[in-house]
Amino acid sequence: MKQSQRIVKNAVFGVAASVLGGVVYFFTITTIAHSVSVVDFGKYSFVLAFAMFFQLVADAGLPRMLIREVAKNREGFAPLVGAAASLIWIISGAVCLVVALIVPFLHFSWDVKVSALVMSFATLATFHAAGYSAVLRAFEDNELNHLGFVLHKLILLGLIIVVIKFHFGLLGFVACHLVANVLLWNFYHLIVRHFYAPVPLRIDVPLWKSLLVSALPMGGGVMLRQLALQLDILVLTWMTNLATVGLFSGPYRISMALRVIPQTLSLPLFPVFSRTAHLSPERFAEAYRWSVKFFLLLSIPFAAFFMAWSGSILRVALGEKYLAALPAMQFLGLGLVPFFLSTLFQYLFAALDQQKLFLINTCIGSTLRIVLLVALIPSFGFVGPSIAFVCAETLVVTLWIMQLARLGFSAHFFSVAWRPLIAGAAMGWLLYATRGAALPMALLPAALSLLVYGGLLFVLRTFSAEELQHAREGVNFVSPFITAWSKKIKRT
Repeated sequence: MKQSQRIVKNAVFGVAASVLGGVVYFFTITTIAHSVSVVDFGKYSFVLAFAMFFQLVADAGLPRMLIREVAKNREGFAPLVGAAASLIWIISGAVCLVVALIVPFLHFSWDVKVSALVMSFATLATFHAAGYSAVLRAFEDNELNHLGFVLHKLILLGLIIVVIKFHFGLLGFVACHLVANVLLWNFYHLIVRHFYAPVPLRIDVPLWKSLLVSALPMGGGVMLRQLALQLDILVLTWMTNLATVGLFSGPYRISMALRVIPQTLSLPLFPVFSRTAHLSPERFAEAYRWSVKFFLLLSIPFAAFFMAWSGSILRVALGEKYLAALPAMQFLGLGLVPFFLSTLFQYLFAALDQQKLFLINTCIGSTLRIVLLVALIPSFGFVGPSIAFVCAETLVVTLWIMQLARLGFSAHFFSVAWRPLIAGAAMGWLLYATRGAALPMALLPAALSLLVYGGLLFVLRTFSAEELQHAREGVNFVSPFITAWSKKIKRT
């Protein structure tokens, strides 16, 4: 398969798996919520959040570094992954020991303490699974990774239904997570051993040190980004009241739900970035510019809908009582453009082995966000965090673009952005003019606005002949995909 076909194939499978897996997981959560009391659901939510925190600490960017190193040297991946798997065992053991020391001091009943401990073991099993799925991502066989993701969600739902039927309670729910996660870990392990090569565990202290030195700044930056997404609500809760927090949380949760789109579409690009940064800086620069252009083109329609139809979206999704949050929704819509773009840069800096720059600039953006939150909330209330979100995301993306330009990789952002921005402004104007339309009549102006956006992109000659050729080539991935897998199955 050609590179453009691999990227499109992985993006298609990624979006499909995210939608299907997301729907199944949503049904799982709502099934639990409807089957237990509010207090018991609160216990389950706390246990899950507690365990996920320690999984993020354990992860520390190691799977991302593993993807990068395997993508650079596919032939010699087995010793590398074997050493990384051993390191994951050591880190998991250390984190389990820390959790075991903390859990007895939690001010909860014994069932919550035991559940927190077991759920931590369960989430660390996904850390092991990520070590093996890194091989699938590095080889750009993301369809196998996404298959495991969907199967995991289906198995978890099936186990949860059984637990509810037999009234096993909180410990039963935790056991479901543990079984499903261990099965996912073994699924990825078996796939790697069957289709690629056996991966025996091995001790390699110098390699462990190299991986950790690379992973810790990246892991710190990613964790800081995740924390920044929660800062708005935490600071707003501290400085105002729960009613104000509720008004902001509605539109904020809607906009943050869209983050799965850039996350799903950016991950297939990481192996390409890693190989080209290592072997061909010119190709890396080209891939970087095309990626920025694609994510900009993708983000503008979402921003236009959020800004122009804020009232309609709030009314349909949350009800009339949230219409007061319309200004916050509009600023959050504007922030979707830098937010979509920001997803790319952790992979770009990791591919260039510049994780420290990524971490430093992330710290600057997060610091600005906190300062703006404290400064704006007293005057603007729940609109203040939305303004802080736009400013902080714009600053950090600008800093990342400037840092890459200093490294010799210019995005040529203004020459890339002006055409999509003009097309997006026309789309937004049309949507704003028809903002009062009710369903199903609203579907007509929505479709027309997308046609106007796409038409103006072509009228303004946004795409080069080479980009159009790659797009046509990438869409025709089905036949090469089937052929490639037929050969792989015959070999194995």
